[in-house]
Amino acid sequence: SVLFRVVPAGYPAEFIDSLNQNVADELFARGEANIGVTRVIDARQDVQSLKMTTLSPVATLENVQALLAQVLAEAERIKDDIASGNYTPPID
Repeated sequence: SVLFRVVPAGYPAEFIDSLNQNVADELFARGEANIGVTRVIDARQDVQSLKMTTLSPVATLENVQALLAQVLAEAERIKDDIASGNYTPPID
């Protein structure tokens, strides 16, 4: 498993956790990807992170790159609506 976060340049810090959660929820709700969501808590941080687990022996680097591109595209699509308060989550 790999933990990662989408943190767009200049994006308000108070919306980063919501952005990451909703990227995963959007992709899952549409049946496009199942990206896990977890919290990373240690002495320095308590943040929402995305989690990708690749167990398939047929998964390729290209598959992983395509999935990460999909995550970034989704973040770009919803980030402004989240920050402005105009976003409606696909999953409550």
